[in-house]
Amino acid sequence: MRQTPAIGVALILLLTGCEGGGTPDGESSANGARFTPLVELEGISPSGDPPDDMAGPVKVLSELQYGQSRLTAYVKAGSCGFIAAAKSDTPGNPAGNGMHLVSTWPADGDGSDRYPAGPYTSASGAGDPKAWASVLCSRNAMVIEYASGEERAPEQARGQVTVTQVTNTPATFRIVIGDHTARQQIVNRAEN
Repeated sequence: MRQTPAIGVALILLLTGCEGGGTPDGESSANGARFTPLVELEGISPSGDPPDDMAGPVKVLSELQYGQSRLTAYVKAGSCGFIAAAKSDTPGNPAGNGMHLVSTWPADGDGSDRYPAGPYTSASGAGDPKAWASVLCSRNAMVIEYASGEERAPEQARGQVTVTQVTNTPATFRIVIGDHTARQQIVNRAEN
């Protein structure tokens, strides 16, 4: 008779423990990993003047150098995006023509689950004759596919970013921004 209350208490504790194990701030993947939201990642200072199109309160998360060009990825409340432009070497001289894509975070229940750390919304566009890009944006990660129109890989990458070449597509790179766990899971999914 005394074992019945002990078993009941153990069962209640087990069930209560399972219900209280959620993650209130970030989202979890199917395997239980918790992702740090983009707005909570440490920002970096852009090299040189920030691009003119990046007005308002933004946090720069990564920067890639391509010869005389740079790609600056950022986040601000409700959206993420990037600007790809020629570097400006003189103060007050705007950066050259390039590309600026922005995508808002998906509303609850919306978006694509193409990669972990989602759901994502997307935007795409073209710049110079051979340049094109797409951006997938979630609260926890950003995935950019970028073809600069040049036959070169990025020479330098700063911030919480991983860059890989898109297979079967010359001079196109996948730029993944997020915490280490999100980047690793996204790169693994993209390569499979």
